Parts: sequence; C-alpha cells; structure tokens
Amino acid sequence: MGETRGPDPIAVESDSEEQTDISTVRRPRWRFLRVVRWICVAILAIVVGAVSISTIDHRWQTPRDKQAIEQLVGPSHRYVDVDGHRMSVAVQGSGPRTIVLMPGMGTPEPILDFAPLARRLAEANTVVTVENFGLGLSDGTDAPRTSEAIVDETRSALSALGLNGPYVLMPHSISGLYAMWWATNHPDEVAAVVGLDDERYTSELAEGLPEWPGWMSTVTALGGVRDLIFLDMHTDYLGLAADYRESLEDAGEYTPEQQELYLRSYSWVLNSTMLAETAHEAENVRGAEGATFPPTMPAMSILASSSLTADPEWESSHRAAITNSSIQQVEIMDGHHYLFHAHASEIAEMTQRFLDENVPLR
Repeated sequence: MGETRGPDPIAVESDSEEQTDISTVRRPRWRFLRVVRWICVAILAIVVGAVSISTIDHRWQTPRDKQAIEQLVGPSHRYVDVDGHRMSVAVQGSGPRTIVLMPGMGTPEPILDFAPLARRLAEANTVVTVENFGLGLSDGTDAPRTSEAIVDETRSALSALGLNGPYVLMPHSISGLYAMWWATNHPDEVAAVVGLDDERYTSELAEGLPEWPGWMSTVTALGGVRDLIFLDMHTDYLGLAADYRESLEDAGEYTPEQQELYLRSYSWVLNSTMLAETAHEAENVRGAEGATFPPTMPAMSILASSSLTADPEWESSHRAAITNSSIQQVEIMDGHHYLFHAHASEIAEMTQRFLDENVPLR
C-alpha cells in the first residue's frame, strides 16, 4: 500500500502567509473607502443643511422685505388685478396729464428706482409707476413676455386704476421697445413718449445677449441669490452692491433704508418671469426694426453718454425713429444707463418743458 501523506507543511505555511498578506492589504483599503464614504455623506449633509437654512431664511425674509417696501412707499402704493395676478403700482399727483413710468429689464424695485423722478413729475402731473410682472412687488406670470403682452398688461393696469389715455409714456431701457410698440399699434392712447436711455433696434441687441440659465430661478427660490447679495453688500464680492450704492448715493435722495431695500429686492427678481423676458429680448428688438414714431406724436429720447460708447448704433437708432423733427428730438446727457438716479431734477424740468410746449392739455 502506498504511504498516505498529509498536507505539505511548507505549502500550508505558504498559503497561510499569502492569505495574511491579502487580508493585510484589503483592510487599509476598505478603511480608506469607508472614510471617503463618510466624508462624502458629511459634505452632502452640510450642503443639504445649508440649502435648507438658506431656503427657510429666504421664505421668511422675503415677505418682510416686501412689507417694508410697501410701508416705505406709503399710500401711493396699491395692487390691481391683471389676468388673475396682482400687479404692483404707485400713483402720485393729480395733474391733467398721466405719465406712465416703465421700468428697465430686471430693475429689482421700480417704485423705489423712480422715486425721486416720480415725486418731481407728480407736482404737475398724475404719475403712475408700473412694476411689470416679475419685478418689485408684482406677481409672476406664465404669459409670453412679448412686447404686445407686456403692453396689454400695462394697459389693463391703467384701466383698472380708472386712468384713461392718452398717456405720456416714459420708458427706461428695454421698455423703449414696449413704448414703441404701444405708440405704433395704439397711437390714439399715447400723447407723447419721453424715453430714459430707452432701447431701440440695434444689430447688436438683435443678435441677443447670453441668456440667463433657467436654473437661476431655482437658485433664486432656494435663497441663493439672497445669500450672494448679502455677501456682496458686506464684501463687495460681486461689485453689484457697490455699483448701485454709488449710483443711488450720487443722487443724494435715496435714504439708507431705500438703498438697503432696493438691493435686497435682487433676492427675488431673478425669477422665471423675468428670465423669460430676457429670453424674449432679441425677438422684441427684431420686432422694433424700422419702427418710427407717428409724425404727429411728440417724442423725446434722453440718452446716457455711456450708452453711446457701449453701443455705436445707440444714438443713430434713436434718430432713425424721428419722423417730425419739430416735435421729436434726441438729447444727450452725461451719465450712465440709470441716468435718472443722479439727474432726476434736470430730467423732470426737461420733461415738463417739453410737454408744456408740445402736448396741449385736454
């Protein structure tokens, strides 16, 4: 019979050593992966916690900011129903002419923005400051942000206030496109147009600017923009707060409280309605190509010198809209795009003189 032999002790010892080596290698690797996993979980928890706190703070603070604005504006402020949504407006004065102040793209709080100019114009006129849907204290809307739709919403608001035309339209920036659409499609409702560095067709604008990403409205809803504004107001991280503070302070007419609330209004202005308006800008610009004022309609555009430098076609596009130079003109004023911040008194005087000379009382 053959001799039965047990396991080779050398082989057993070798296999044992190999398993020990593998086990020794695997243990640190699994420990490392567990540490990485827990670090990722911790980071995710911190992010979720931070977003939750930001969202809660934003939803708690926004209505309080809006209430503070309502109180600051006072009895001139009111809401009107337009297509089932609340539109915020301010009505000042009781003069025979009705001036409609129309805000620029993304102006966070138009009533505060126009306040010094509106106050002066209201000395001899009825002045209505309209906060388009998505701006200031107005609701948002899913309606298309075309020139026609925005004009119709403004017309509905004025009708709800019991104010009948013809109106003196006073548009700033992009509202120049809306005022031109109004003047050419409903000329019987427009007594005159006085533009404040108001927009026209230029080839650069017709090409369109880079669009804000749609997810910015989500960031806004979660309080992300409020956090950025808070950071910027204390560190000048973005430069936005410093730019607007300089503009508002140059005027010497905006109280610290007005400035603070104006800047905090950016916390909710990058909403889906406003972003949809920016997405329609190029289309609205192209729709204004070749548009001119009716020959019998008084019109004056007060342009900021800085805009002439930024867009070479800015001045020529405004002059191209003139059809009757005896009652239509272009004026250049030294300043930046929000020229009515620092030049409210001068603009009010120019406007009143122009209206007295060209728009008879009815």
